[in-house]
Amino acid sequence: MPGMAVGRAAVQLPWLCPSTESLVALAEAPGKLTGLAEADPALTVFLLRFASPEIAPRSPLFPLVALESPNLPSTAVAYLSATTAGVLPTGSFVLRRVQSVARLATAWAKRLSEQTRRCPAEAAATVTRIAPLGWYAVAAVDRFAAAVPLAEPAFAREAAKVQSQVWGLDQASITRRLAARWRLPDWVAEIIGSLSLPFPVAQPLVRHPDLFAVVQLSVMEAEARLGSLGLTENADRKKLLDHLGLDGDELTAVTVGEESGPGQRTEDRPDDPHHVPLVRNLLQLAVESRRRNGPALVARLEDRIDELYRAAVEAENQHEERLRAAKLAALAELAAGAGHEINNPLAIISGNAQRLIRTEPDPERGEALRVILRQTERIAGILRDLMRFARPPRPEPRPFRLTELFEAVSQELRPVAREHAVELRFQQAEADCWLIGDFNQIRHALAAVVRNGIEAVGCRREVADKSSTSETLGIARVEVSYHSDGMKRVELVVRDSGPGMEPEVAKHAFDPFYSGRSAGRGRGLGLPTAWRLVTQNGGDLRYDPQPETPSRFCLVLSCTVGPAQPTRLTA
Repeated sequence: MPGMAVGRAAVQLPWLCPSTESLVALAEAPGKLTGLAEADPALTVFLLRFASPEIAPRSPLFPLVALESPNLPSTAVAYLSATTAGVLPTGSFVLRRVQSVARLATAWAKRLSEQTRRCPAEAAATVTRIAPLGWYAVAAVDRFAAAVPLAEPAFAREAAKVQSQVWGLDQASITRRLAARWRLPDWVAEIIGSLSLPFPVAQPLVRHPDLFAVVQLSVMEAEARLGSLGLTENADRKKLLDHLGLDGDELTAVTVGEESGPGQRTEDRPDDPHHVPLVRNLLQLAVESRRRNGPALVARLEDRIDELYRAAVEAENQHEERLRAAKLAALAELAAGAGHEINNPLAIISGNAQRLIRTEPDPERGEALRVILRQTERIAGILRDLMRFARPPRPEPRPFRLTELFEAVSQELRPVAREHAVELRFQQAEADCWLIGDFNQIRHALAAVVRNGIEAVGCRREVADKSSTSETLGIARVEVSYHSDGMKRVELVVRDSGPGMEPEVAKHAFDPFYSGRSAGRGRGLGLPTAWRLVTQNGGDLRYDPQPETPSRFCLVLSCTVGPAQPTRLTA
């Protein structure tokens, strides 16, 4: 080909043809493509054109879903069928020279990216690998014409001028034209098309100046060691070092070797996939297979996404449960220590107040001492509740009937329900349903949850005639559900007709001293103590609101015998 026409022919190339090994992997092993691209610049360009997202640099540069798409083998088949141009002369001297510089520069780019942390190493290495794109294109058109500039004495001083004289266009011009015609990602085209510019000139032209500086400096260092290709002819090393915050000594410390990547070839015979007919057939089979299996693959991916979402939700729920348990355990330890320390001085105050009352003649001072004594008794009651939460006695499990539990809680709370004008209902329990646990502890836990529901519905008020009936303000009820999922369990659901808890209050439902009401209206130890007692008896207590029943607590306990279906609620 006439020398001056080489450059024009290079910019008309429809593609750079990947190696036979790369095309086989394109059909059979998409997962290997990223590794093969490290030694095959044509494959790198192909993937950047057809498998890389526009928004970059980001990792991974070539998503696996894009590599497994039927579009890649389909595109490769189309180019193989349409043209025999674009094959790189793997055994030529000029290509080996260019690839040596590109490999060393790529190694530099990886190391500089890691050292400076200014840009992703994968993006820097990928762009650096195809920095001599113009050289590759000219070599694919005419391997002999590509070597001519290297033999010119003036090439070391005026590389671009010599290339223009020999090829008609210099390698930077060829690179820019190909990047535009092949529609390489903009961030790639900007960098490889501006490598010959000084950094201050190139900086406003590229959208990733840090990435550009790493690539240009890496190519410049590789050319300094292996011989210039004119890629960074006008680059200023000092300005690049200043921009990256490096000095000459630090750069010297970044030592890299010229390593051979996977699939590197040095033999003198060309690797032309057009001479291997089975490659095209293999790619076509891959296209048909991926298109045929595409819907199934999409369905599998959608199912996998659903699984991941469910796993994420489950992990979050488990995290909340673990966090609650850890928080309550820590509070229990604190409560135990505080209760012990407060009890000792409280006993001294109470004892002295009782002694002084017996000998105090002044009525006013006597009343003041009785107030002190009443308050010490109140504090003692709070401490007893606190210690029951912090260090409940060891449970003494025994079988007992569910009906026995309901009867005991009902007798305890009927007066409280009447006082709050709340109707209390218990679902009729099956006579053969036996629970296992400490009866007194479980009775106390269920009573605390039911009392919480009663107080949530009604308001405390003074009634002149306790025996008279009054209008009820709402209902608190206890229902039963039976489960058998490998072990027999009974679930006691405590519901009331109240409005339920606000989300912020619900977060603290089991925190001691958080009652959700104004100060002085409750100690806030009922639900935390109930949770403590139920869990140490092998059960669980949780707040489980539903749209139709916002105020809903569930106690889950072990049972020995239970019917298959819950019975109906009795009024």
